[in-house]
This record gives sequence, C-alpha cells and structure tokens, in this order.
Amino acid sequence: MQMTNPFSYTYLKEMLERTIASGYRISSFKDFDPAKEKTVILRHDVDYTLDGLLVAAAIERELGCTASYLFRVHADEYNLFSCVSWNVVQQIRDMGHEIGLHFEGMNAGRALEIEPQELVLKEKRILETMLGEPVLTAAEHRELSGSIHGTPLFDSIYDPYELGFKFYAMDPRFCRDMKYLSDSNANWREGDLLQHLLKHQRFQVLIHLDWWFEKDLLLKGPYYHPRGTHV
Repeated sequence: MQMTNPFSYTYLKEMLERTIASGYRISSFKDFDPAKEKTVILRHDVDYTLDGLLVAAAIERELGCTASYLFRVHADEYNLFSCVSWNVVQQIRDMGHEIGLHFEGMNAGRALEIEPQELVLKEKRILETMLGEPVLTAAEHRELSGSIHGTPLFDSIYDPYELGFKFYAMDPRFCRDMKYLSDSNANWREGDLLQHLLKHQRFQVLIHLDWWFEKDLLLKGPYYHPRGTHV
C-alpha cells in the first residue's frame, strides 16, 4: 500500500484530524487558550509563494481549527500589495484565521541601512493599515544573507513586545515551554506532529506551505527549492 506523502494536503488533513481525535485543540496564536492543557498553536510562515494557502486554510476551517498566517512585506517572490495576493489574504482572514507579520528587520534593515526596530515598526503599521486592525503576532524571517553577513537574531538585541506585538513566535513560552516542531527546508528534523502526539501536552507547529501540494510538487507551479537540493 502506498504511503501518504508527508507534504501532501491529504496528509495535512490526516495529521490535524488525528491530533483533534487525540484531544488537542488546534488554534492560531490569537485564539490560543492557556487554560487548555492539550493544545497546538499552528503557524504558517509565508516565505516564498501563496500557492496552496487557500487549500490549507479551507482544510483547517473544515476541521474547526484556526492558524496564524504570517506574511512578509519585503518578499521578492510575492507582492503583498497586488490584487491577487491581497484577495488571498482576505479570504484566509474570512475563514477565521489570523494574519500576522513575518518581519525582516535585521536583514532588510542591514541592507537598507535602517535601524531594525524602526523597520519592523513600519512593516507592522503597513500591514495594520491594509488589514484595518492590529497585528498581534510576529516571527522573524531568516534567510541566507543573514548567515553570510553574520547578522544576529532580532530578539537577541531587541524586545519584539516593545513594538506592540501580543505574541512573538520565538518567545520561550512558545518554543521551549511547548514542544516546537518545524518543517523548515522541507525537513521535519524531529519528526512531525503525529510522531510526538501524547508525548507532550502543548505544541507550537510551524508548517511552511511552500512545499505542500495536491498531487505532485512539480504540478504546483513555482516553489522554493531548499538550498542544496538542486543544481
């Protein structure tokens, strides 16, 4: 019997269904209820493509889940201000999900010679103006230039909460006190959520939908190739 591909939307639905059946509540940061002992905060960093976001958002809505979708303002790969992109954002929000900021204060600030806190605050205000509501949740976007230039992490120098965020994804409350799992670069380094169910009461799970697909990844259209997997 052929196994379900662990990056297919079919597997995403199966993973969420089995998590719910095991008694966990799956929510965005915004909807996180600290009173719930068995809980999963579901986060999507929108790094490189908007393809597939609406598929995942619809699956989550169908199952009664919410998730935090964090968008970049400076992405070369998609234009958040285009009609197509903004329509996607609006549909995701209309499904009950949270829209947050995937900021680039350190790398973009370095390149543009803008103070990182000032740049993140500008990104936040831009997204809030577009949404017409406060942006509560944020996470830092890291990419290759940060390694090349030796750029430190934002939260190693600055306090994201001073900029008005209510939730910062890399706060130890959410990535140390909770079991933190990520599929960064299409690699579940510690295994996915199903491999950890019932071992922990609380999780933060980061899923990058860039490499999740319906039938075959090559049929999805442009997607991000993790460094080292192509020539």
